[in-house]
Amino acid sequence: MVRQALGALALGLVVALAEVAVAAVPAPEVVPTVTPVAESTATPTAPAAPAVIPAPAVTPVSAPAPGPAVVDVAPGADVAPVVAVEGPLAPPAPPPVPVVQPEGPLSVEISARLAMGLAGLDSRRPLDGARLKLFYEQRHFASAWFTGEDATDLIKAAAQVREVAGAASQEGLLPADYHLAALDQRLPLVGKFDPAQRAELDVLLTDALMAYAVDVHRGRLPPRVIAGEFALVPAPMDVQATALAALAAPDMAAFLVKLAPAGERYRRLREALRATRALAQAGGWPRVPEGPRLVLGMKDPVVKAVRRRLAATGDFGGKVAQAGSDYDSALRAAVARFQQRHGLPADGVLNSATYAELNVGVAARITALLANMERERWMPDDLGPRYILVNIPGFSLAVVNEGKVVLEMPVIVGTKVRRTPIFASTVSSLIWNPTWSVPRKLAREDILPKLRADPGYLASHNIVLYDGSFAGRRVDPARINWQAVGDISQFRLRQRPGAHNALGQVKFNIINDFDVYLHDTPHREKFVKAVRTFSSGCVRVGNPLGLAELLLSDMPEWTAERRKLVLEKGDTRLVELRTPMPVFLLYQTAWVDGTGALQFREDIYGRDVQILHALHRIEEPVREPVSPAAEPLLRRSVETRKQPRG
Repeated sequence: MVRQALGALALGLVVALAEVAVAAVPAPEVVPTVTPVAESTATPTAPAAPAVIPAPAVTPVSAPAPGPAVVDVAPGADVAPVVAVEGPLAPPAPPPVPVVQPEGPLSVEISARLAMGLAGLDSRRPLDGARLKLFYEQRHFASAWFTGEDATDLIKAAAQVREVAGAASQEGLLPADYHLAALDQRLPLVGKFDPAQRAELDVLLTDALMAYAVDVHRGRLPPRVIAGEFALVPAPMDVQATALAALAAPDMAAFLVKLAPAGERYRRLREALRATRALAQAGGWPRVPEGPRLVLGMKDPVVKAVRRRLAATGDFGGKVAQAGSDYDSALRAAVARFQQRHGLPADGVLNSATYAELNVGVAARITALLANMERERWMPDDLGPRYILVNIPGFSLAVVNEGKVVLEMPVIVGTKVRRTPIFASTVSSLIWNPTWSVPRKLAREDILPKLRADPGYLASHNIVLYDGSFAGRRVDPARINWQAVGDISQFRLRQRPGAHNALGQVKFNIINDFDVYLHDTPHREKFVKAVRTFSSGCVRVGNPLGLAELLLSDMPEWTAERRKLVLEKGDTRLVELRTPMPVFLLYQTAWVDGTGALQFREDIYGRDVQILHALHRIEEPVREPVSPAAEPLLRRSVETRKQPRG
């Protein structure tokens, strides 16, 4: 009895003290909640993404006022229970999510079909059950297509979906992905359908509509589903709201057509795909037997075949039938034009690399266009007024200001093993005379073998060795038995600024998850190579001081004299840019340039094939007699590409 009385007294005291404490605490300041437009955990991208199609307005529902907190106390407990206090310290539980009940026989069947699963409706492309469930729940499972027993309105609306999906190949998509076969089986019989069959047709049409809208607007698959190094983030899209807007549009077909990217880059690729497919239908282009190295003024029978081949793609505009076997100035200009369009030295010399490029089949060119159209769907239509664009397989960097290229330069990109990733970000700062903290992977794979062969390697390359502690104590590399070191990651390596520093005189910091950035290099001789895959993933720029000058153009305190003085002094100096510059690291193997010329580059990392395999999108090759050197790109190893003899 005494023990119970003491427990009750203690409980009363705790409750009283809690009430006093709550009364003494001032009312918390109410901070307005800011709802972000979109949330992403991926690499931050530059602004100017395509506009998000807004979701329908939602009327907020007031939550019920919280009741008193209930605390369970074990019988006979010696310790007084903790008392829950109402207010900001104990927010009320959210109201339960209401169960959506279908209304009417067709709604009941739609709800039942979604609940039992959608397997078997289309064996080619499974329906997206989660997306459909969310769409129909928002409308209490009401039909999106049937307006009554009469199916006239449904047939008209379905015809518009059928029309747009049937032309999906114009967008580089597969019409069969949008349930056309399943719809064609059902639509002629719709007048005899029972509610269950109508429910199946309803969800098929809705899924076709939403699947096409997503695919054409932001890509068939999220980039990182295909590969982790595809780090572009397509613009967010409210799929359910888009479907509702399409259904409410006076012209559904026109609405769906407008969902395709509106930018000039995509529009030109789509037109190039149409023209290249027309060439394929006409039989492609003739094979060119590999002949000798030819320069202006020489004569060889292969010249006639070269002239016919270049005429097929519009590179040669003269008369083909009457021309002889002289390698004349008109043909030399056509060869140079072709070389420029394919990333070869445009010297007009017919060499082995040019012969090989001439014999890449039309199917391979279509494949490249399809892959690049898919990548364009990951991009915003407008990259903004001012940005840096790095084309990885083009080995090029361009700075664009108000639609005009104001600076161009060659770049060096990652090897086929250490590939440069695809992403969009911002150049936020630059560093004069940077140090280089050697990444652990490079230290393990590159530097440790060199240290075992030459214990003086670090000293000769101005690299300082530190232990792995937080303080980073300096270690004498001469005292380490490098033959016995199995894991160099226990150390940290840092290269001092100087003429041999791997980052050169300036480094451009980019916000990203790959530890990739733009930088100078002491190895300028590599820029003369046609294929420049030499880095460990970062981008080495051909004109770093010109790029730095442009980035600092709105910072007048950084005069040319001051920049020169800093470089000569050699001290490391971080400069935060007053206006950070958006940067896009892209993988363009096909594009149409500002002059209207269709450009192709070699798929150095095999990413075109990787994308199209992921999308099940490899087209059948055109049946044309070709030599092994002229096999389509899908079967042509980039490792065996011939280099010019000239």
